Amino acid sequence: METMILGLAIFFAIHLLPSVPTLRNALFVKLGEKPYKGIYALISFAGLYLVVTGKGEAGFIAVWEPLPWSYMVTNACMLLALYCLVAMNMQSNLKRFTAHPMLWGISFWSLGHLFTNGDQASIVLFGSFLVYSLFAMFSANRRGARPKGERIPLRFDAMIAVISTVGYVVLANLHPYFAGVELVR
Repeated sequence: METMILGLAIFFAIHLLPSVPTLRNALFVKLGEKPYKGIYALISFAGLYLVVTGKGEAGFIAVWEPLPWSYMVTNACMLLALYCLVAMNMQSNLKRFTAHPMLWGISFWSLGHLFTNGDQASIVLFGSFLVYSLFAMFSANRRGARPKGERIPLRFDAMIAVISTVGYVVLANLHPYFAGVELVR
């Protein structure tokens, strides 16, 4: 689990850089836009690689047993997570209510997985992503992030709902292949 924790530390350290605007801006000016973004992406990828590798290597230490109904909560959270993640890149009325569709998506993803994964490594992994996403929203709001007040035709939200549902079905069926875990239905 040490590898996963190292990866989480690297991944979140680079992602928390925007919450320290003076440091982020100094690096941005010193390096330039493209090198800054390239280094940011490489460090993020390295951290994510260590997270995935470390999670795969972590032993299973049960902390609690998921309740039978927890899978329904996870399914609902995953649909919400996918909706938020798709809405992030499209016109959506969700952006009238939050400036952070992606971070809400990560929050729902994390929360959903915490309901159905009671092992120590999963609690550390999903719990840290939940804490990070909530902190990142708080920090961005303090720096002035605000929802967009523009009303969008509902057909865009319907399209996002369809795309999210199709994505959910695809990911649920591929889950054993990319996560190594068969989903309970």
